[in-house]
Amino acid sequence: MRVPKLFLLFITTAMLSLSAAKAQAANAEDPYTMLKQVGEQLFIDIGNIEADEQQKKAELRNLVKTQLIPHIDTKFVSFKLLGKHVREINKQQAVAFIGAVESYLAHTYANALMNYKGQEVHFIKPNAAPTNGYATVKTEIVEAGKPTIDIVFKLRQDKAGSWRVYDLVAEGISLLDAKQKEIIARITEVGIDQVNQELLAKG
Repeated sequence: MRVPKLFLLFITTAMLSLSAAKAQAANAEDPYTMLKQVGEQLFIDIGNIEADEQQKKAELRNLVKTQLIPHIDTKFVSFKLLGKHVREINKQQAVAFIGAVESYLAHTYANALMNYKGQEVHFIKPNAAPTNGYATVKTEIVEAGKPTIDIVFKLRQDKAGSWRVYDLVAEGISLLDAKQKEIIARITEVGIDQVNQELLAKG
């Protein structure tokens, strides 16, 4: 896979960060419009940050926590990451794992955003309508002198009717599937409580 991991994580953030006002304005039945608004808003927010590297990282983390995390289906992602272990843990461990995943994502995405160098993002309007509460939206990442990168976002509609991202597929590889294999193997090796601590330490 030729796409650097941190760049993929940046692209995830770029598509997902969205203010509450924008989220309310987006049509709940149109995930394409929502994602397009998300990307445009984030680029504006990043451009308005004027700070040294350390302060910028702190501001990006706050941006992720307030604008990004609420629009990721963290609970759904967390249970997907648990895989076969989802039946083995108790409620307290499950809640702790969801919190650890959220903390890990906030840290990872904030660091990834530091890699933004003005790449262009083209949103491709889907030909097919969402099916059974699930949808996909394709984007193309364009940078002069480099091959175009295809990114496909996977979304699901929650009970309130809002579309939330749970995975992205870059150059044919699902990031959720890749991370799931890592988490499942680690839980098998050291247990859920240790994995929770490791994720929190990274966050």
